[in-house]
Amino acid sequence: MQLKRRGCNLLVTGSVSEAVTARATQRLLGSPVEDRKRLVTLTEAPTRGVDARLPIGVSADDADVRIVERRRVDRSAVEGVRHDGRSGDTELRRLERDISRAIASLDDGSGFGPSELRLSVDSLGTLTEMYEIPQVCGFLRRVCDTVEDREGMGHYHLPLPDDSPRVDQFAHVFDARIELRQREPYGPEQRWHVPDYGTTGWIQI
Repeated sequence: MQLKRRGCNLLVTGSVSEAVTARATQRLLGSPVEDRKRLVTLTEAPTRGVDARLPIGVSADDADVRIVERRRVDRSAVEGVRHDGRSGDTELRRLERDISRAIASLDDGSGFGPSELRLSVDSLGTLTEMYEIPQVCGFLRRVCDTVEDREGMGHYHLPLPDDSPRVDQFAHVFDARIELRQREPYGPEQRWHVPDYGTTGWIQI
């Protein structure tokens, strides 16, 4: 796929369970038998749950894995952050810097091959609750540029239905969307929405 060869950033949508989100993340972080550098960014979920997001056989302690956690703002200060543009931007700039440093630490000096670098951000829902939409979009553009500059593949979870107005506010930042759903007895499924191509059929994850 051309997106993987040149580097890409994907918005992952769908109001699904944590288990479905973890399953999709495992797939998007790449097969455990392939040479991948994996970075998982958690905006709210506890670090102890990160192994469920990693491919089977891959551990958070592995040399080629990095975990970044958002340095949480106290909930009592949420409104202050939302209405103080400088404060919100400072928090997001800090998270962006932590992501950039983690990526740099995964580079052994020879750079990354196409899609070797894999980034997961879970989830944008938390960021949209804490910060203004323009701030989050700016943060996403900068992180996406960092990933694409290294021919990496990033995916960013937004746990909302694909037809949500909030999805429209962010879709333009990304190269494509992956929509998730779960229905019995078929289990987790996904379909891709790719500009200038269209929408694929549903396939099992």
